[in-house]
Amino acid sequence: MAEIHVNKSHIPADDAPGQLSEARITWLDYLKAWQWRIDKAHYVEARRAGATHAEVMEAHAVRSLYLGDYTSARVAGTTHAEALEAHANGIYLYQYAKAREVGASHAQVLEAHAIGINLAYYADALGWVYPVLGWTAESARVHSASHAEVLEAHAKGIDVERYATARRKHGASHEDVLVGHANEIDVAHYAAARKAGATHAEVLEVHAKGIVVGSYGEARSHRIWPISHAEVLEAHAKGIDVGDYEAARGYGATHAEVLDAHAKGVDTGDYWTTRSRFATHAETLDAHAQGVNLYDYAHVRHYEGSRTHEEALEVCLKGIPWWKYTMEVSRRFNASHTEVVEALLASADEEDFED
Repeated sequence: MAEIHVNKSHIPADDAPGQLSEARITWLDYLKAWQWRIDKAHYVEARRAGATHAEVMEAHAVRSLYLGDYTSARVAGTTHAEALEAHANGIYLYQYAKAREVGASHAQVLEAHAIGINLAYYADALGWVYPVLGWTAESARVHSASHAEVLEAHAKGIDVERYATARRKHGASHEDVLVGHANEIDVAHYAAARKAGATHAEVLEVHAKGIVVGSYGEARSHRIWPISHAEVLEAHAKGIDVGDYEAARGYGATHAEVLDAHAKGVDTGDYWTTRSRFATHAETLDAHAQGVNLYDYAHVRHYEGSRTHEEALEVCLKGIPWWKYTMEVSRRFNASHTEVVEALLASADEEDFED
């Protein structure tokens, strides 16, 4: 039977690429696949991965497998029989392929699935990464886990998704993850805090004080404006939410400024929001002292990044809803701030604003 080398068929030219003839696809096989409306790229790729025409047809027509996932499994080194067995066990073949791609055996994948492990997270823990920007399965093995480690973590009640995050994203060892779990701390948060430079004792201390370890880890991981363990504890001791504290510091506020704003009755969540909208510490305190709603103030300041402190105060103090102001600015893009405010005041009374 002649093999595909050049396109001399009524099949569209892009459906019969002669450069893939190394898969030894006969014209009859190709025509049968085409008649069954099998995706041409998946068919050719599966054949190149070692599948026979009969195997591809069985997967597609008899087993009703999505050929893209079947092909991914074959490319990862799976045999036809293994792919069918995995499918028969209720395994999503794309996840199965991910696990096989990073070195898990057929028996290991079936074992992980049988005990209830999500195979997507299982594969992630073993080192799978999306193949983009030059990353490959082999280059992703740094900080990856073994099959036995994932099963041990699962047996101890550790969420495998969080385990994978701790190992792969934060570089934690298997033993580090077990330590965090043994102390009833989210293992990914524990790993992130340790990666940020916190000691084991420091993480245990903040956890014992009721501080969310995830927020603590975010705070400790700052590089431009470093946040110390002592600063986090002091902020928490004064009743400041550590997540809001971390956000304010992330937008350039100093430790002293956050404490000062809190002492003056400024909600730290509102404080970091205004700081993120180009307001300084002094401007935020001034707006708060004048009874301005900081949420509204922040929205006016943020609009196109061009509203000054004085302009935002004027809008808020005159009772103009921030959204009406920004809509009018957008509609009258050539108008000045003063012209926009005057137009709004002239066109609607106070009751309209309140509506």
